Amino acid sequence: MLALISFGILTACSSNALHSESISIAGQAWKQGVKKEFNIPVKDTSLLYDVVLTVRTTSEYPYCNLWMYLTVDGPLGKSKRFPLEITTADSKGQWMGEKSGSTVAFSKVITHDRFPKKGVYRFSFEQASTDKVLPQVMDLTLELFAKEK
Repeated sequence: MLALISFGILTACSSNALHSESISIAGQAWKQGVKKEFNIPVKDTSLLYDVVLTVRTTSEYPYCNLWMYLTVDGPLGKSKRFPLEITTADSKGQWMGEKSGSTVAFSKVITHDRFPKKGVYRFSFEQASTDKVLPQVMDLTLELFAKEK
């Protein structure tokens, strides 16, 4: 119940997002090779956009970072893939995200740019740890925000 309340608070704070979508991780166990995909519609190429990724884990997440691969496919038919790190704890073991009960949310701006063409952009995330199953990962949320022209 507390997880639902904190998720509601997180999503309510992002009400100015042009697009917001969340995907749960089955059993809080993110398996290698399992992609989490988001389709983001872009209607105005003159705007500067922030694309923000939020990853929620339990407070039992065992690592100080979370590595993943991000692949972006756009309407121009081009695809880019690169590694992405979310720092989850500092050198003293203190959480770097927003902790609420047994949930910790980590947010990161992954794109701060203009999109070259109108259309749908697909953002795909894969866990990139050496573990076959990354434990205690609850969900991913991707949001699109427009900045002033």
